[in-house]
Amino acid sequence: MHIPDGILPVWLWLSGLFLMALALSVCLFSLRSMDAKKKIPLLGAVSAVMLVSMSLEILPIAYHINLSVVAGILLGPALGFISAFITNLILALMGHGGITVVGLNTLLLGAETVLGHALFSLMGRRLPVFWRAAVVTVLTLLTTTLLLIGIVSVSHIDVDAVLHGHEKGVHAEAASDPAISTFAIVVLSLGSIGWLIEAAVTGAVVKFVAQVKPDLLKHRLHDRQRSPGP
Repeated sequence: MHIPDGILPVWLWLSGLFLMALALSVCLFSLRSMDAKKKIPLLGAVSAVMLVSMSLEILPIAYHINLSVVAGILLGPALGFISAFITNLILALMGHGGITVVGLNTLLLGAETVLGHALFSLMGRRLPVFWRAAVVTVLTLLTTTLLLIGIVSVSHIDVDAVLHGHEKGVHAEAASDPAISTFAIVVLSLGSIGWLIEAAVTGAVVKFVAQVKPDLLKHRLHDRQRSPGP
C-alpha cells in the first residue's frame, strides 16, 4: 500500500526520509566495489518491471503486485533497496503515492527486498525454487504489512483516509483502537489474497530465471575487481 501525502504527521514522514537517506548511504557504501557494467543494467531492468507492475491494480482487492521479493532475490539487499527507492520516487512523481512519504514507502518496499533476499538465502535448497520463492514472498509481505499497520497505529491518523487515499480528517483526532483493528482486518484479509497471487508470480519468475540464467541467483553482487597476479 502506498501512503498518500497529507495523511501522516510531519514528525513521522520526516523520520522516514531520514532513515531512508541513512539506509541509502549504507547501501551505496557497500556497493563501492561493485562491477557496475554487470549490475547497473540489471538494476534498471528490475526497477522498470517493478514500476510497471506497481502501476497496475488488481480489482476488486485494490492490490498492487510489487515484485519486491524478486528484486531482492535477483539484486541482493543493497541494490534491491536502491531499486525500491527508484521505483517509489518515480511512482510518487507520477502521482502514485506521496512525495513527502517517499521515505516511509521506500523503507517498506526496501524492507521487502532485504527480507526477501535474506529468507530466500537462508532456506537453501530445502524446497524447490518455485515454492521457496513463494513461501518467502508470503512471509515477507506479511511482515511488511504488519509494519504498515504499526506505522498507522503510532501515527494516530484517520485510518479511513489511508484506506481510501484522501485527506479526510487527517489531524482532526486520534484513531480509536476499534478503527485500527478494523484497518488491520481489512488490510490483512484483502492483502492475503494479493500475497498468494504475488507468491505465484514471484515463484514463476524466480523458477524461470533459475532455468535460463541461474547465475543471477548466486547473489554475487559484491565481486571485487581483483588485480592480476604476479
